[in-house]
Parts: sequence; structure tokens; C-alpha cells
Amino acid sequence: MREQFSGFFTPSEEEFTKLWNECIFAFDANVLLGLYRSTADTQRVFFSVLDKIADRIFLPHQAASEYLKNRLNVISFRSDQYGKIKNESDKLSKLVESIVQEHAIRQGKEISDAAKEFVTEISGLVDGAAGAEPDLLRSDDILARLADLFGSRTGQPYTQERQKEVFAQGAVRYAQAIPPGYKDDKKGEPGKYGDLLIWFQLMDHARAKQKPVVFVTGDVKEDWLQQHKGETLGPRPELRQEMMAACGARFWMYTTPRFLEFAKQFLDLKFDTRKAESEFEKIEKQDKDVTQLEALPDLDYYDYVSAMTTSPKSGWGWNTGDFFTQPISYAGWTAPVNAGPKQEFLQLLPLNGVVFNPPTGRWTCKIVAAPDDKSSDSALYHLEFQPQDHSMPSRGLKLRVSLAALGNDADWKYKKAISNIILKWLVTNQASGETTLLP
Repeated sequence: MREQFSGFFTPSEEEFTKLWNECIFAFDANVLLGLYRSTADTQRVFFSVLDKIADRIFLPHQAASEYLKNRLNVISFRSDQYGKIKNESDKLSKLVESIVQEHAIRQGKEISDAAKEFVTEISGLVDGAAGAEPDLLRSDDILARLADLFGSRTGQPYTQERQKEVFAQGAVRYAQAIPPGYKDDKKGEPGKYGDLLIWFQLMDHARAKQKPVVFVTGDVKEDWLQQHKGETLGPRPELRQEMMAACGARFWMYTTPRFLEFAKQFLDLKFDTRKAESEFEKIEKQDKDVTQLEALPDLDYYDYVSAMTTSPKSGWGWNTGDFFTQPISYAGWTAPVNAGPKQEFLQLLPLNGVVFNPPTGRWTCKIVAAPDDKSSDSALYHLEFQPQDHSMPSRGLKLRVSLAALGNDADWKYKKAISNIILKWLVTNQASGETTLLP
């Protein structure tokens, strides 16, 4: 049984030792891109490990292509965070000043001045940190080192004919949920076949070199890794089986933190990798949150109904009228929502009481201010999201939508789009924000 179904058996310690001594180490694009989101110390640790195994590394052509295509965006995103920090600290100072003025807070001037001093100090620190950042857009040391290491160890591209063959096989494999890549099936072509191209290129390399392959990736989706009850057990057995059957080679996978952890053991490293492991764990957690959000199905009518709070008088409140008769408040203003036309606007956008469950936690939506006339089709709603975890602060979102689109949304497609926009914002962890979704 073990010989026929070796992919379903975890290797022994002795087998792992042999694997690490003989294998080719292949890397995914997201691992290399993660270097731009890590500190200089973590980058040094990672490159030290690569130097240790430099004669046994490999970069699939598809992974190299994805790295180069996304490199500038990752660099720019990191640079943009400095401005974001300054903007958020300035917003906090203005919020403190507003609260102090509105509620005549004792020692309000001293509190406001302290907030302004905080902004000035933060701004100075941010400017200093930003000024010390290397200009990777013009002189990228990470790219240079990777180019040197993988110079002759980068795979060749597939011909157009071979790509077409892979895409055709991918359509069949994805329909049957054969790993890897089928979780990307909703992406457009040819992007959805990126993981499959990497897999085929890994098998080609293993077959040519007659060596086992260890693949290091930041991709933690179930079409690469075997997951059971929230625990990751290793690469999908089907992948190990296919690699052995097609190439006569063993196959294993690691996320970047686990790769560094086991490199310390099997490569007899003389330096500590724990800090680098921790940084890459945080990076992968961020990427996992985004992946989970992208994988969320569109909400439909029944999802909204199941999320609503129950009216004590007449069941689900969204279609009874009772649900929208509770008072709402915003910045000290309180009014019954069934007064005047306001109830109509709230019924157009039935979000009151809806519970959103992105990776950042469970958030209950409350409409705290709604438009009060139809002079414009563009309507601004103020939403407050209250966390299930009461140690966390509430969050506010200004949402601009089309009244006509809401009124003619019999199939709830527009409301689905709105819900998904809200989910994408909730995953950002921003304390406040503003978004628009107009047809």
C-alpha cells in the first residue's frame, strides 16, 4: 500500500533528511515578492539560506514572470504606506478635536493640543523613515541578487502550442477539482492557469533532473495544501502521487516560515531564523485574509435574510416594516427612522443589523444616517460597524450608491455588489472610510 499510495503517507525523519540532501528547491513568485514587505534583517536571513543551497535552486518560468510583473506594484504599495500613516494620524487628531468641541470635554484644549503634537511627531518620524528607504524603483538590490542567484536556474517559457495544451488540460482538471489551481477558476484566462503552469514546469524540471522537488510558496489555498479541520497537513496527496507517477520523483511543499524553520534543522544553519519566520508568517496571514475575501461567494437574498436580526413581533424584519422603526443615531443626532421619507431610504438599502464576517472578525452594520430627499440619484449613507469583539472600536463608512439602481434591483445584483465592496473595506482594518458604487 505504501508504495502504491506514497503520496498519502507522511515521510519519516530519515526520508525528510534524504529529501533535503538531494532535492531541488523551487520558489514561487509570492515568496520573492514577500522580500519587499520584510525588514532588511529578514532579507539577509533569506538570502543567506539561498546562498547555502545556491547550486540546488530553481525558479519556474511562470513564477519568474509573475514576480517581475508584480514587483513594481508591491514596491509602490510599501512606499504608499508612509503617506497613509500620516493621513490616518491627521484624521485621528481632527476626530479628537471634533469630539472635544462637540461635547465640551474637560481640558479639551490640552487634549487637542496633545493630539496635534502627536501628529507632528508622527509626521517627523515617518518622513525620516521614508527618506531612509532605498529607491527600489530605480535601484533594486533585491532584484539584482535574485537575478544573480537564479540567472541560469530559471526555467524556459512554454511555446504557445504547449500553453494551449496546458490550458486545455486545465479546463478539464478544474472542472474535476484536480489540484493545483482550480481555486483560481473564477479568474479570467490565461491568469487562472498560472498555478497549473508552475506545476507542469516543476514536473518538467523534476523529470529532466531526476531529482525530488521541494516547492516553497506563500500560497496556502486548499488546491495546493491538504487541510483538515483548520489544520494544514502538507501538500495535497494528489500532487505527490502525480509527481511520482509522471516523473518518478518525490515532492514536498513548505510555506516560507516553515521552509526557514526546517532549513535551520536540515541545513545546519549557524544563524537564527525565528525573527524572519515571524515576519513571513505575518505576510502570509495578510495574503490569506485577502485570498479568503476574494473567495467569498456573492451574497444573495437568503444571505441577507439569514444575517438580519429578528423582530420580536413579526419574525424577519426586513420585509415587515417593523425592522426599520428603531431609532438611529449619528454624531449625537437621534431620530426615528420611520419619520418622513427616511424609512423609504432605509428600506432601499436593507443593511441595518446585517452581520458581515470577513477575516477581520464579525461586524454588525448599523445605518446611522441616510439621505432625506430624492433630489439626486446619488445617495450618501453613513454606516457604523460594531465588532463582536468589544475590545475593538467601531468603524465608520460613508457609502454613496444609486437610488435608482437600488429601486430596480429585483435580483439583488446591485445589493450583492454593495455587500462585497463593504467586505473588501472591512478587511482593510481602516477606522473610517468612504466608498462609491454607482452603475
